[in-house]
Amino acid sequence: MRIVFLDIDGVLQPTWSQNRFEHINEIEDVARQLEAKNPDYEYYAYVTAEQGPHGAPYSQNIRRYNLAAVYFDWSKSAVAYLTDILEKSDAKIVISSDWRDEGEYAVRMFLSVYGLDKYYYGLVDACCYVSVGDSYTKRDFPRQKQAEKYFRSISPEGQYFDSRASEIRDYLDQHPEVTSYVAIDDRRLGFPVDGHFVHVRGELSAEDCELAKKLLQQEDGPYPLPKEIFETPENA
Repeated sequence: MRIVFLDIDGVLQPTWSQNRFEHINEIEDVARQLEAKNPDYEYYAYVTAEQGPHGAPYSQNIRRYNLAAVYFDWSKSAVAYLTDILEKSDAKIVISSDWRDEGEYAVRMFLSVYGLDKYYYGLVDACCYVSVGDSYTKRDFPRQKQAEKYFRSISPEGQYFDSRASEIRDYLDQHPEVTSYVAIDDRRLGFPVDGHFVHVRGELSAEDCELAKKLLQQEDGPYPLPKEIFETPENA
């Protein structure tokens, strides 16, 4: 299986695009239109209900801006490049972006605006909210901290380290069915996903697209981690 670990801000959503603020009053009509085209998702409830459908976190106001960002700010050309990568490489999407805070239902709903939900495979563990009574709290992922501790300990001296890279490697350790992957991100991930990383600057470009397809041709997985990483207490 081939996987694209997908960031969103700075990849699909250009860092300079803020059109959602000009169109926020249109979002209820947009939600109705989207739901009419794809009744599998409750777009209208997402932007109008006091409590988001299917455990979607955040306030109603934030949810309105989130869907507006997807509809008005995501780059159509970047979406087309991503679709090309997925189609030509027979790959699936795993969300590594902080947008995973939205939870699985909302992420799939956002992707469906552009027909990308059919490529969805999962979320990288971490940063996912769960409902606790009338509030939401982030789930705790001890594996994430242990993997990060391990990779920090072996990171080449003087090399920049981003914890998202270790989160991706932890996901790969848990999914041995993945034999090829690329991480597409505007953060400088590098180690320990170097050789499988496309560094996007602003939004996904034609050059990024071609590099991602090339990297996905590498069938060098699975990507296990040493078992002893997870056999010792996190704070040991």
